[in-house]
Amino acid sequence: MEPTVIFLIGTPSSGKSTVGKLLASANNWCYLDKDIICNKFTGKLLESNGYSSHDRDGCSFYTDVVMDLEYQTLLDIAADNVQLGNSVILDAPFLGYFSNKHYINELIEKYSWQDVNKMVLQVTIDFSILKQRMQARGLERDTWKLANWDTYVQSIQEKQCLWENIQMTPFDNTGDTINVEKLFQTLQLQTLLSQC
Repeated sequence: MEPTVIFLIGTPSSGKSTVGKLLASANNWCYLDKDIICNKFTGKLLESNGYSSHDRDGCSFYTDVVMDLEYQTLLDIAADNVQLGNSVILDAPFLGYFSNKHYINELIEKYSWQDVNKMVLQVTIDFSILKQRMQARGLERDTWKLANWDTYVQSIQEKQCLWENIQMTPFDNTGDTINVEKLFQTLQLQTLLSQC
């Protein structure tokens, strides 16, 4: 069976990690979280160049230099797993790449993913709930977002994923708990229900 690559996108605090881990566990897929893979190195790289280790939003050094390194690392690890026949869930916002409609085609070419099943699972959430969740998790890297909430929300609303040649599937994660049956039905993975 051909491996699958799921691009799990959505804002921080939308519940991407919970959704991704649930799917990975139920289907025995590889789960790759960009934050887990890159944050320690990113923090040190930012500090060594005179920035706070938590600088992301509004930091040109991060967006111009560091961000591409993070995503290249994430995708290289994914590609190795796919080459071994393992399906992969990529948990990362990918916001900086939304405007490049050829992004998926470029990845297909770079990693020879012509015969790989590919889909986007976009985790969405009501913005008022998003703010509550972000406040509750209390991470320093969310300080700018919370202090500039209206600007942050507007930037999210303006960034629509324009990728071509890939199935886009939204999943509303506004509720207090994840509706597992709805999630699997959304992805047409009903066969996973018997494993839960």
